[in-house]
Amino acid sequence: MNKSMNRLPVIRVLLLSVGLLIVILSLAGCGNATPTPTPDPPEEEETEAPEPTSTPTPTAVVTAEETPTQENLPTLTVDEDDLAGLSIRFVHPWGGAEAQLIQQIATQFSMSNPYDIWVDVEALGGETAVLDALQMGQKSGDLPGLVALHPYQLSSLPEPYFTVNLSNYFTDPGWGFSAEDQADIPQVFIDQMTVDGSLVALPIAPQATVLFVNQTWAEELDFSDAMTTMEDFQALACDATAANYGDIATDNDGTGGWLVNMDTNVLASWYRGFDGELDFESTPSFNNDAGRSAFGFLKSIYDEGCIWFGRKSEPYYYFSNRYAIMYAGSLDQIPLQTSWMDVAGSDDVWGVDGFPGVVDEVMLINGPGLMITADSAENQMAAWLFAKYLLTPEVQAKLAEQMFTLPVRTSAIDLLSDFSDAFPQWGQAAAMIENVEPLPISEAWGYSQWVLQDAVFRILQTDADQTNLILQQLDSMISELEGVEPE
Repeated sequence: MNKSMNRLPVIRVLLLSVGLLIVILSLAGCGNATPTPTPDPPEEEETEAPEPTSTPTPTAVVTAEETPTQENLPTLTVDEDDLAGLSIRFVHPWGGAEAQLIQQIATQFSMSNPYDIWVDVEALGGETAVLDALQMGQKSGDLPGLVALHPYQLSSLPEPYFTVNLSNYFTDPGWGFSAEDQADIPQVFIDQMTVDGSLVALPIAPQATVLFVNQTWAEELDFSDAMTTMEDFQALACDATAANYGDIATDNDGTGGWLVNMDTNVLASWYRGFDGELDFESTPSFNNDAGRSAFGFLKSIYDEGCIWFGRKSEPYYYFSNRYAIMYAGSLDQIPLQTSWMDVAGSDDVWGVDGFPGVVDEVMLINGPGLMITADSAENQMAAWLFAKYLLTPEVQAKLAEQMFTLPVRTSAIDLLSDFSDAFPQWGQAAAMIENVEPLPISEAWGYSQWVLQDAVFRILQTDADQTNLILQQLDSMISELEGVEPE
């Protein structure tokens, strides 16, 4: 983990990103910088979808550095009697129904734990709000004992925020997880939160990035098997586009294929699908064979007209009304898509797949971690015991049902059979849990993902012969943000 306290202000990241755009816009002058507009469905008076029982609340995202780790922390030697009556604050970014559930869980823990520990919960409704609260707490000296946040976010704070290396807590024979419980947690979830050999956070609610696919429409186009290769994806997208051109309607011409999504998790999924390395320790690089293949592939099928940009900010209408046979998203979009299918009166069967890959299907996970603030041994232990409680199978099952996340405990899936029956798309993703891969939680990924987003957007809008130059500029920009010489 990078322990340097020298930080790049967010404004510098933004200015450098603008600089990249200026450079690549000049490259675009050699070709057609403006893509041919895609016909959009007529602007009809839309019927609002009914609120699903679980409405996910997205979190805000900012760029930041990795979490520093304080040295010489107190040991795990704690007298149980010293925990009695302790009160800890848990600060998290969720809101709405998710926040209500977490409050219920905290109350249940407070009323039932044998140590008489009380948990006060602060639901702040976004990661930016959590960071603001932590900054205020640093100034006042009033910091929470437990924080849910993407670990790299903490280093955007003006002062070092010291958290605890949880490795010893995790394996401690008395206070930690038993060998059986450790085996019940897929290693991928632990690996994601491990930096330089230190467990910087506990996973709590891993979210998966997937492809939503209209299976009924795909079967009508003679695609009955799983989509596992790039060729499968291209053929399905192009055939759906041709089908919309070939029907009697004209408002759907130019639609049908994959609805382009520039979310950074989606771009990382494409990159990983072409065997790109998402390194946790080193500076990300995309000007390589995997980057050229992944984003060159998207460029080629965009130029063919098989993938398209929508004008609406959300994909649900397009997917429900067969303007898009596929789109990329996260599992927490399942309840909204279900509601939209009902509104559209669609009987189409749909599901989720991983991204096609040159080796295997790709399903990346991302999510905040539980971090314990460095404090006295007793306060740290109290925070640890509640964090550990949040990872029990029963609690993980409740969180998965509310947030449409993957449970951290494998045994929790057995508690979710009714939920999986009600939402088979979630069940399809859960069946792939052993093959998921983590996104980095490093500072480098924290800022490079946004520069990548700018670069890929420009790749799709310029001539194909500019792709390599844009990727060169992308890597140079990332290296400049990292403060190293580009290779």
